[in-house]
Amino acid sequence: MNRDEPRRTYNHPYKPYDIQVQLMDAIYDTIQNNYKVGLFESPTGTGKTLSIICSSMTWLRNYKKSQDHSSMGSKSANDDESAQTSDSDDEPDWVKEAHIKNIRSRTSALAIDYERHLEELSQTPHTGHAVELGQRTHKRKKKAIDDEDFLPDDYNSDTDSNSVETKNAKLQQEINQIMTRVDGSAAKTHGFVNTCPVTIFFSSRTHSQLSQFAHQLSITSFESSLGEIAERTKFMPLSSRKQLCIHPTVSSLSSVTAVNDACVELQQKPDKRCEFMPRPNHPESDQIVQRFADYAFTAIKDIEELHDLGADLKVCPYYASRRNMENSEIIALPYQMLLQQATRKSLGLSVKDSIVIIDEAHNLLDVISSINSVSITRNDLSSVIASLKIYYNKFTKRLNSGNRIHLMKLMKLCQLVESYIKNCEAQNKCVPGSDVFIDELFQGSTGDLLNIHRIEKYLDKSKIAYKIQTYIEQSKEEPDTKHTSSPLLFKVTAFLKSLVNPSKEGRFFWDKINQDTEIKYLLLDPSEMFRDVVESARCVLLCGGTMEPVEDYYRYLFPYVPKEKINKFTCGHIVPRENIEVFTIAQRKSTVFDFSYHKRNDPSMLRELALSLQEMCKKIPNGIVVFAPSYKYLNQLISTWRNDGNLAKISSLKQVFLESSDSTSIEAILRDYGAAARGSGAILFSVVGGKMSEGVNFSDELARAVVMLGLPYPNAFSGELIAKRKFIEETTLSKGGTQARAKENSREYYENLCMRAVNQSVGRSIRHANDYSVIVLFDTRYNSSHIQSKLSGWMRSSIRRERESFDMTLERIADFFAAKTLSNKET
Repeated sequence: MNRDEPRRTYNHPYKPYDIQVQLMDAIYDTIQNNYKVGLFESPTGTGKTLSIICSSMTWLRNYKKSQDHSSMGSKSANDDESAQTSDSDDEPDWVKEAHIKNIRSRTSALAIDYERHLEELSQTPHTGHAVELGQRTHKRKKKAIDDEDFLPDDYNSDTDSNSVETKNAKLQQEINQIMTRVDGSAAKTHGFVNTCPVTIFFSSRTHSQLSQFAHQLSITSFESSLGEIAERTKFMPLSSRKQLCIHPTVSSLSSVTAVNDACVELQQKPDKRCEFMPRPNHPESDQIVQRFADYAFTAIKDIEELHDLGADLKVCPYYASRRNMENSEIIALPYQMLLQQATRKSLGLSVKDSIVIIDEAHNLLDVISSINSVSITRNDLSSVIASLKIYYNKFTKRLNSGNRIHLMKLMKLCQLVESYIKNCEAQNKCVPGSDVFIDELFQGSTGDLLNIHRIEKYLDKSKIAYKIQTYIEQSKEEPDTKHTSSPLLFKVTAFLKSLVNPSKEGRFFWDKINQDTEIKYLLLDPSEMFRDVVESARCVLLCGGTMEPVEDYYRYLFPYVPKEKINKFTCGHIVPRENIEVFTIAQRKSTVFDFSYHKRNDPSMLRELALSLQEMCKKIPNGIVVFAPSYKYLNQLISTWRNDGNLAKISSLKQVFLESSDSTSIEAILRDYGAAARGSGAILFSVVGGKMSEGVNFSDELARAVVMLGLPYPNAFSGELIAKRKFIEETTLSKGGTQARAKENSREYYENLCMRAVNQSVGRSIRHANDYSVIVLFDTRYNSSHIQSKLSGWMRSSIRRERESFDMTLERIADFFAAKTLSNKET
């Protein structure tokens, strides 16, 4: 922001802190000054979400008021008219300007009318206003399960006009007609069409994070772009059928893929058509969808509220919510919807000229890779083959020849891949990280089986995986497969698709999962998959509490974006400097703390670590959270200390809690730990990369200290990491780099993975301005300036530069908490 400009008003619902204003300024300037990418680090607990909302929405409303968007092209059909006029060289400028002014006036009038319409609607409860469609008056009866439900439609050939593919094509055309008609119905009600070409897309990792975003948005309001009349924020959250489906049978299915396939299955059969699905050429259906769209805009609604709105109005919220995409100012959606081009296309979602905000972006590289990666193990294949045999034996006489032939081919293909894995195991070829050569997989097979395009097409179009899954789940013949084998059919489908259409940016390689051999397809270069989003959008903003180190984003996410088009901003912590102390502990007495792979199990070091923690338990009040690099290492520590008596000594000072790799016990552990920490004190041993390091906030008494044991480098021998580092080295060499440079880039990538994990885990401890905590980093390597340069900025500024003895550090920790106790008494 220019120093001479007056300070902007961001309509923040509270009085923002200076660092929040700085973040809002940085986001606003990034959008306004036409940066292509923005990288923003705002530590956890600094009000990041509200700052994102207020800055981006303020910019959007200012942009709409300025009417600069009139020259960019817009979403309104009226703009076609203005474009035709403006393109004509026969009209004088004053005529063109008058015509554009007239269109703006009409558009503004429609928008004002719509705001009044929403205000009236907000005073009217939506329950009980559903219009019954067709034959909805009958009471729904619970349907008995019949074998017919598990049979696919007859599958004849890839060219048959009655084939599943043709039916699906007709179905998709029908759905498009529904949405087109619904869109057109707006003109028959209030006539409002959003003419601004810019939409804000907010994407985050989890459903709960998106719900939290909706809650934060609901406490804001912004200056109207329509003059005196108040303007509601037009918000639409998008989600999967699994989250939004209101059909009693379909919504009860266990997996997202099963719900998707069951939904399509219902749409294909006129006699079993979903009663909530909007209908084409049906005025009453149009009326209900429009009512849903209008009620959705009367107030900010999250996914659960949209689901309930659809249930009240008896219309599918998954399809009805699409009506509002065109007129939304903000759309919230999960990563999978934003980052997969095919998904955006199927939803009719365009990010062109829009602002794309990705929250919790510290793991974005991994997320893009994982979304576009698949794997299959030998045990997976064995289970799937067993399921296929059960289904085939049950229904073979009732399947037409097309289904029987393709199911046999599918079974043979799975058996072929299973045999290939067995043969490679026998020859010791399954070395983690080494390449899998797909052409070898099909050696000796028939030409008919080699045409896996047709098998993949059959799986995709017939939805046979859903049919088999539902049968196996209901079948009592194979109780062991109920919760294991059947979902793997979808995994096999995804794997076969990767065989058919592997990306040039990906690679097949071997890996080991719990002694089971795995073939994995991994997207190694996420930049190309992300490129269409970056190039289409007006700008892309990556936000997170721990974005450091950022070099990987430049190098591996958008290497094609010039550095001058990337704006990077890191704000300080909301907590005063005196409320945070960061200590590095390199040794205790003569024992050096070095948790590198070959030294981490040294008996004397583990003994000194236990003694150090005991001393810290005496000086630090309430809760201490200790992060170990892995579950395996944590178990080794606890086992060693249990045997030598040190665990009992720690337990005598603070109640000990352990994070379990079983995520189902997380809530219970946290509840009990919280109660103990607020009472006589507790110590929680957690794992970097575990549930508690990613999604749990340790504020106040829950973490008066966070202890990091060593540098949590990921497993260097995992097939995935070996393949990724190999790809980085090959890419560096292909661009003219030296062998030394290639190795350096690979090492730095590995190191950055580690340091992002450190920053993410430690960032859990400070949550608000009055919070206070000490951070203790156990490892001599933390004294390296190179390692310290990769810590989050707020940690670097709080780190003790003096290399002190353990006893001196312990004394400073005691002084820190003594000062806090005195300060709290005075206030």
